[in-house]
Amino acid sequence: FQVILGALLLAIENINNDSTLLPGKRIKLKPVDIGAQKSLKAFPIRKMTEMRDEGIAAFIGPDETCTTEALVASAWNIPMISYKCADAAVSDKTVYSSFARTLPPASKVSKSVISLLAAYNWHCFSIVAGKHPAWSMEIAQAIKVQAEGNNLTVNHFREYSDYIPSKIYKLQNIVDETYRTTRIYVFVGDYIEMVDFVRCLQNRNLLSSGDYMVISIDDEVYDPSTKRNIYQVTWVQRYSFKDIQERLQEAFLSVLRISPLFPMNPHIKPVPIYAAHLYDAVIIYARAATEVVQAGGNLHDGRQIMRHILNRSYHSIQGFDVYIDENGDAEGNFTVIALQKDEKVNNSLNKSMQPVGMFVYSSNGTNLPEFKYLSSQRPIMWVKGRPPLAEPPCGFHGEKCRPITRDWRYITGIMMGTLFITIFAVILFKHYRYEQTLACLLWKVEMKDVTIMSSPDLMYGSDSKKKLTQVCRQSILANGADTTKRAFTNIGLYRGNIVAINYLHKRSVDITRTIRKELKQMRKLRHENLITFIGASVDHGVVAILTSYCARGSLADVLANEDLSLDHMFVSSLVSDIVKGLIYLHDSDVGSHGNLRSSKILIDSRWVAQISDFGLHEFKSGQDEPNKFEKELHRSLWKAPEILRNPNTPSRGTQKGDVYSFGIVLYEIVGMKGPWGEINLNYQEIIARVISPQNYGIFRPPLRGLEASDYVIQCLQACWEEEPDDRPDIRLVRVKLKPMQAGLKPNIFDNMLAIMEKYAYNLEGIVQERTNQLTEEKKKTESLLLRMLPRSVAESLMRGERVEAENFDCVTIFFSDLVGFTELCAQSNPFEVVEMLNDLYTCCDFIISSYDVYKVETIGDAYMVVSGLPIRNGDRHAGEIASLALHLLNSLSNLEIRHRPGEFIQIRIGIHSGQCVAGVVGLKMPRYCLFGDTVNTASRMESTGDAMKIHISSVTYNLLKKIGGYRFEERGVINVKGKGDMRTYWL
Repeated sequence: FQVILGALLLAIENINNDSTLLPGKRIKLKPVDIGAQKSLKAFPIRKMTEMRDEGIAAFIGPDETCTTEALVASAWNIPMISYKCADAAVSDKTVYSSFARTLPPASKVSKSVISLLAAYNWHCFSIVAGKHPAWSMEIAQAIKVQAEGNNLTVNHFREYSDYIPSKIYKLQNIVDETYRTTRIYVFVGDYIEMVDFVRCLQNRNLLSSGDYMVISIDDEVYDPSTKRNIYQVTWVQRYSFKDIQERLQEAFLSVLRISPLFPMNPHIKPVPIYAAHLYDAVIIYARAATEVVQAGGNLHDGRQIMRHILNRSYHSIQGFDVYIDENGDAEGNFTVIALQKDEKVNNSLNKSMQPVGMFVYSSNGTNLPEFKYLSSQRPIMWVKGRPPLAEPPCGFHGEKCRPITRDWRYITGIMMGTLFITIFAVILFKHYRYEQTLACLLWKVEMKDVTIMSSPDLMYGSDSKKKLTQVCRQSILANGADTTKRAFTNIGLYRGNIVAINYLHKRSVDITRTIRKELKQMRKLRHENLITFIGASVDHGVVAILTSYCARGSLADVLANEDLSLDHMFVSSLVSDIVKGLIYLHDSDVGSHGNLRSSKILIDSRWVAQISDFGLHEFKSGQDEPNKFEKELHRSLWKAPEILRNPNTPSRGTQKGDVYSFGIVLYEIVGMKGPWGEINLNYQEIIARVISPQNYGIFRPPLRGLEASDYVIQCLQACWEEEPDDRPDIRLVRVKLKPMQAGLKPNIFDNMLAIMEKYAYNLEGIVQERTNQLTEEKKKTESLLLRMLPRSVAESLMRGERVEAENFDCVTIFFSDLVGFTELCAQSNPFEVVEMLNDLYTCCDFIISSYDVYKVETIGDAYMVVSGLPIRNGDRHAGEIASLALHLLNSLSNLEIRHRPGEFIQIRIGIHSGQCVAGVVGLKMPRYCLFGDTVNTASRMESTGDAMKIHISSVTYNLLKKIGGYRFEERGVINVKGKGDMRTYWL
């Protein structure tokens, strides 16, 4: 660890001594040991927070796992460069936007493996992977993905677990199952297991023949000075029989090992590889920071730093160039090791394992690296003098060398084939055109072309977004409270149109032929009562479906709005729209909806119903929805019994199932009490009764008390038949509901205008009612504010003006306190105390309304009043307070304590005049507060006074003498805490 940490100090020293790096600045190290215990997960974050508060510029580290730390650094926009973290999650730059690492993830070797396979045209191969060590399966899966992306075929993917040498039969079984249909093996696992795998191949004389090849992955850096004879010492000599050793030595001529490249810098001593990664991490940060400073950027902007690190190469201290990809991962440099002639080793072949080639990236890391020999004088020693073939010339089953039949049957076959080709030429051409249409990406939407709109954008949009403000609407909750809803769903602006965005709970979609057909069907569907499909996004990490936006929300929202009056015309129009949409859907290639319910029927701005969420069943499959069980229970309320009984029913449902669901929706519209009316059962109980008619009888929403025509009730009963075949199709449903259309205008446009007119009248009534309520609430609010603050201050606040603190040269402050309050509280219960204080302050509040004073506050039994602010009144403030005090004293002398008959309330009063500052303090609970020594002195006058007496200071005495009309009694000089000796008077 000390050696690794030394690389950090060396890098900082070199940077500070290099005038080209961060000129005029120096890097300072702030080391923190965050420990390695999982129980201390919060400790690193606390330390990071402390360093952030100290103005840290970047984080280097941490060791091992770094997911949480990288997430926090990205949230703060502080760059973090790790030299040892191997977590796969941090490669997601949409989340970890300020993170990079110089340690290549284990999966990066997959590109080098594919490059080696492609270099020798090994276009098909098999993967054998162990579940130990932990990185094996990650690498194996990465190789498989890379192979598929580079047109290579994985013939077999075999894995094993819990391997020990005594269970070599596990590997032998893999060889026996695969060797007939593969020639190239990629082995990912522990090196001892690899030796046993080679032994299993050699047991069938496969490797010594030169027709088979094993490519093995090694996660350790290969050091030629210490590992050149490792195959002899570690792999071979553990077998005691000489013939096994010799056979294994021959077998290893057909084994290639891919290992991390050994450092090529001759100026550095052998050190742990993490030291080199740490040194590189500090250097690339310094270079990126230098470029940011030179460009006039912000040195503390982590994402800006990353833009100068990602998609670039740097020269590592190890002596070679390393590329960092767009995910912030170092691509890694790997070497190929093979048996080479070596006279310095002592074995029967005079060979040792030595590097023979390396992988070189071109200008960027997005393509595969190129495999190159380290020296043209030392190529790979092939057993047959040439690389083995990926498959036999005639194929694994001889299918490529079948003899050509030259008899009349062959000639006849050719003629018939030619005839069939001629006959079906048009069909094939049409099929080609169809496939071209499927391959077309007209449905694809790039999310970068969509402007996502949040609620503030909609409510306070700029002029360029005026169109979006039209989607705002007011919804009235059932309890009468008002709430402004900006939109019913996620919405955005795409090519000048407002679109609804339905994000799917999945991170990616494999665009198969079936999904392409679904997307083609959706683009083809166009009907005024079906939601219009705009397109779909399959960007990495964001899968979404874009449709036209319906401003009035869903049918469920409309039915829940108690203020919206749905008369016969509204109901008839909505039902007619739903039926027409279902007829078109059932006649189309989509066939059925499968998930019809009131929340999937949307209402546009013209009050036209449009069915949504149909089709794209494969595209939407595999979602990981939160609270999936509860949501599925709710959806099941609209599903037909036969679908509920069969969990394997395809998500596209059936047409007869749609008819049942339509019946539930029609019941909602007519009854206005939800899909199952007022049944006092939970979702699970309802579904259980629907599924089991043999136990509960046929269970459907109650029709008793439903205010609907007979033909509507008969239609509901027909739609809810237990047997699907007994239900009418949707066209027959339209015939059954034809009487409902009576009264609708024959012209669609006239009908729409009539509906809009009714809605406008209804909306005007709601607006007027809400305006009256708002006026009343405003009056109450103003009244409450006037009670909390002085009138002049409150009026300024209501005008939106800021109330600044103000200095007053002279005011008079009144303090009073209840004598013996503590003893009274001890002898009374809390309700009696509250009742007593209420009597006292009711009397006081009534009296002060007759004077030019302002009650500042009451705290328990203390009462504070001031005169002379916020409106100045000359010297009258002293007289106002003095008269108020005398009035209070006279009134309270007769105020009896209600729960203690015969006892009267007694108070102490203190008065002082002087300078003070007043202002409004607080936002949620604003208070008009006084500050200054005058407040403290007035309080001391009260605390040093006597019961039922008015204690005044000499300043107040002089003001009252000037006013005249008051009598005084000199108390003398007393010691006042915090003020010293003061001459005071009784008023």
